[in-house]
Amino acid sequence: MPSRNTQIGTQVQTQTQNLSPLQLLVRQLAELPVEALYERVDQELKENIALERDDSEHDDYGSDANAAADMSSSEDGDNTYDSAKDYSSPDDVPDNLNPTGRRDAMETVVGETLSFYDQLEEQIGFIHLNDHEKEVLRYLIGSLDDDGLLRVSLTQIQDELEVYHNIATSQAELEHLLDVLQHFEPAGVGARSLQECLLLQVRHAPDSQSPIKQKLERLLSKQFDNLMLNRWDRIARSLKLSDSDVARLQHEVRRLNPRPGSSMGEALGRNLQQITPDFIVDVDPYGHLTMTLNNGRIPPLRVSQDDIDFLNSYQGRDLKDLSRSERDGIVYMRERVDKAQGFIEAIRQRQDTLTLTMQTIMKMQQPFFETGDETVLRPMTLEDVATQTGLHLSTVSRVSNSKWVQTPFGIYPLRWFFTSAAKLDGDEVSIRNIKAALEEIVEAEDHRHPLTDDALAIALQQRGFDVARRTVAKYRVDMGIPIARLRRSEK
Repeated sequence: MPSRNTQIGTQVQTQTQNLSPLQLLVRQLAELPVEALYERVDQELKENIALERDDSEHDDYGSDANAAADMSSSEDGDNTYDSAKDYSSPDDVPDNLNPTGRRDAMETVVGETLSFYDQLEEQIGFIHLNDHEKEVLRYLIGSLDDDGLLRVSLTQIQDELEVYHNIATSQAELEHLLDVLQHFEPAGVGARSLQECLLLQVRHAPDSQSPIKQKLERLLSKQFDNLMLNRWDRIARSLKLSDSDVARLQHEVRRLNPRPGSSMGEALGRNLQQITPDFIVDVDPYGHLTMTLNNGRIPPLRVSQDDIDFLNSYQGRDLKDLSRSERDGIVYMRERVDKAQGFIEAIRQRQDTLTLTMQTIMKMQQPFFETGDETVLRPMTLEDVATQTGLHLSTVSRVSNSKWVQTPFGIYPLRWFFTSAAKLDGDEVSIRNIKAALEEIVEAEDHRHPLTDDALAIALQQRGFDVARRTVAKYRVDMGIPIARLRRSEK
């Protein structure tokens, strides 16, 4: 979720400094969709010997969280380049920076997908900007390359806006709006270079103030060229890093995404998108809405009983009486067990957070979940859900990002339920309601005599939407509806 401005972003960053490791892990897991969470669980099982699958459980992990929610109450580098400025295309990115994970094939195919650019434009509705700023920000989004980076200078963009679109702007305004864009999801979008892209991901991470992230920022800021050439010996000497620091930083670097645009699906939205819904909303035999968390292939987890028994066998014994190897073994096993217990607890808290968020969205948008009629969607913002749940705004944003919900009427991205509002006669009305009514009017018009924007405005006013002709024209352009002359047909 983009911050309102740079100051807000700084405030959030300050708040995260005091988060415990468990809280940071919960926030990281809350952002993952179900398939990505499966990969994260699988990775943890491989890395921690004290964490294991609980084969005694036959239900999905966290059956309590899965219970229906009743709504009846209404590694080698590429040595070809020697400077950061040479990495101008996705093919130039060294192998040691390629993302390590690839999502498995998912279960549900959705034909009407949002393009990368549409998903960015959706996020404009979650921040407070005037119409002029929104128009300029949309142009910035349209200027991005398919990988999410901005390789056109702001000076050129300023000239294009003034010459071709009659939009006056300034370098200061463009810098400000680019900063807004760089707070959008996915992290790193809007960067003007590969180095800036990676730095943005580090600086916007929930644990950006942790020691390892601070070292990673120094690495990207001070030793970027050496990183591009995979010269870790020079990096270690310059930054005075230990062997363990180098190993950890190499792991962190591989987690960064040099092509943030690719993480939001097909860049131009040409292919069908396969997704697994994270939530399943249905109606029980009594007509009540129910909600279930979809845990997919995620197995039930437990701490190894053998490791617990090992620690218990030394309970009450004086460590001074033990050999050094025994003491080291106890310390190592205790760390593994504590980490396993923390991971299991983080999974449980993630489920609680997702359940609470989805239940709140269902309550606020209950008419839609009962009827499937998108015109009954009420205006709802991330702030509204945060207020209702008591969760932090950034937590709601993370939960809502990259999640899908299956309903009796189709599968929708969770972000789709957050709608902008228009003021009509003092009341807030979802802009989606107005657009849906506009679409109905255009579809029903006499194609031999299509309605002008003035006539469309009158037709909308007759339906209770008191909008001006200029507003109708804007919504019509947003929806891709041609002007009346181009809609005329003799059939």
